[in-house]
Amino acid sequence: MHRHGSYERFEKPTGGETFSVQRYLCPPCGHTVSVLPTGRLTYRPLEVERLEGHFDAQAGTSTGLDPPPEPIEAGCLHRAWKRFLTRVETLSETFGQILSAGRQSAQELWTQLRRALGSAEEILKFLAQHGKRSLLGDYACLRPAP
Repeated sequence: MHRHGSYERFEKPTGGETFSVQRYLCPPCGHTVSVLPTGRLTYRPLEVERLEGHFDAQAGTSTGLDPPPEPIEAGCLHRAWKRFLTRVETLSETFGQILSAGRQSAQELWTQLRRALGSAEEILKFLAQHGKRSLLGDYACLRPAP
């Protein structure tokens, strides 16, 4: 892999500030790979820490984010939770024996994931390494190149 430039992404849902995402090129196959900085989500302008706090509140394990999200961020967080609700079965299968057996709600799944792996950052790492998935989607960028 060779460094192949970078591009800018918005740091917050409201826009304004940006951060740089490094890109790498694989000369033999011609594919490029972007490497997100720690604490960032694929395709979403949210910080993992804020997502974790919101999901904790949705699962009933915390009282919510401090400081509370502004309307645009609140909408992004709400959409992320709605997406998580659609992935309960897929994620339960991916984590397998790490979780207790049986069907579970999104709140139960999130609580078990936090107990088993700790942080949302660790959950995302596990999914990428072991399931080639992400918390909110099965993105083409996580699949191995053909």
